[in-house]
Amino acid sequence: MSRWVIIGGAGLTGINLTKKLIKNINISPSDIVITDLKETLKNIQLPVTLHPCDISKNIFPKFKSNDIVIHLAARQYHYNVPFNNRLKWFEEVNVKGTANLLNEVINKKIKGLIFFSTDMVYGNPQTLPIKSNHPKLPLGPYGKSKLKAEKLCNDAQRNGLPLTILRPRLIMGPGRFGVMKKLFSTIALNRPLPLIGRGNNYYQMISVDDCSDAIILCAENNFPSKSLNLGSNPELKVKDLLKSLIKNVNSKSPIISLPAALSKFALNFLDIIGFTVLYPEQFKIADKNFVVDISETRTVINWQPKFSDIEMLTAAYKHWKIYQ
Repeated sequence: MSRWVIIGGAGLTGINLTKKLIKNINISPSDIVITDLKETLKNIQLPVTLHPCDISKNIFPKFKSNDIVIHLAARQYHYNVPFNNRLKWFEEVNVKGTANLLNEVINKKIKGLIFFSTDMVYGNPQTLPIKSNHPKLPLGPYGKSKLKAEKLCNDAQRNGLPLTILRPRLIMGPGRFGVMKKLFSTIALNRPLPLIGRGNNYYQMISVDDCSDAIILCAENNFPSKSLNLGSNPELKVKDLLKSLIKNVNSKSPIISLPAALSKFALNFLDIIGFTVLYPEQFKIADKNFVVDISETRTVINWQPKFSDIEMLTAAYKHWKIYQ
């Protein structure tokens, strides 16, 4: 039996995956290791092995042959991003940490590794839907750091490591807070909800549950040496999506459409002077159609998203409302 080692497993995706492995796949809790920073492991109450880990400092559990390694660890925008040297800050974990992990497992004869990257490696969409071979022109430091990490993974693939790269859209579901706190708080208080542009674009999300399914299917399909997109089947444009959410949760928030160019100018200025509301990587694509092509993912690992954007967004809001 393979052991599942989930690097950065104390977050939303890691916990969801762990529960699914135990409940749906009948993996013994004794064969699951969640590794993360020591302080983040304190709140985990699952009957699995917990192991402190810091990939940026080369502190790992001892890997074994036939391990299944899931690399979820990353610095993201919901952390306290510094004002200066943002790229360096992201790279300390996202690039250096990934290099440390790959060096650690490359000769251990592990069964395979799955690396969670991001759709932000693409930058502005040049063609739609965005295929996995779309040009990679990240708009900010997070996407740039993840692209560098992907290149390290590509080298490991060429050197024979069974490794799949997954590129999820905005991960959503119960327990998803981060940037969504501002949206949810506004709706809960029935305040006007500002919208960058008219909202006539498709933005696309991906359920955390569908992410876990994709991870499991990659393992079951022997870690194909591919870069695969993860996203929903988008049905509602942004404005209609928000209207549906407001209705579903009995809010009275009006939606206020703001001029896109002026909004982005203002948000960029606020970021420059240190009063960040949204980061450029987030607001620059807010009014653009951004839909990744998931057809290759369907074909390669027989995966299909189960949840719509409105279902996962409503579930995330209701969970936030209970636990805020």
